[in-house]
Amino acid sequence: MSKNMTLSRRSFVKMGIQVPFVATAAGMLAACGDGEEIALCADPNSLSFGENSIRQANNYTEVSEEPENNCLNCAFFTPEPAGPDGVVPNCGDCSIFEGLASKNGYCDSWSTKDTGQG
Repeated sequence: MSKNMTLSRRSFVKMGIQVPFVATAAGMLAACGDGEEIALCADPNSLSFGENSIRQANNYTEVSEEPENNCLNCAFFTPEPAGPDGVVPNCGDCSIFEGLASKNGYCDSWSTKDTGQG
């Protein structure tokens, strides 16, 4: 009986961490009525407990509230290479999350990218 309660508790905690991400993603997709499509780079349901935990601990969001502070200009973000048309794809790698993040995203670990100018 104790083992079943532990698994049940673990499942409950895991769901409790995933629900805010799913709700945020659903809200963002519902707000896409202005013609701009928002694609999730990493589906919270496909991420591990640890991956979701670090995103939640850093208050990650797919769309930054401050457009000048986004993943594309963060020191921890490496964008996917631009296509032949010069457009940078929406997703890239985040060294904080050790996985995908949106170029328009933001988290509390955001740090300005050193451009080497100055």
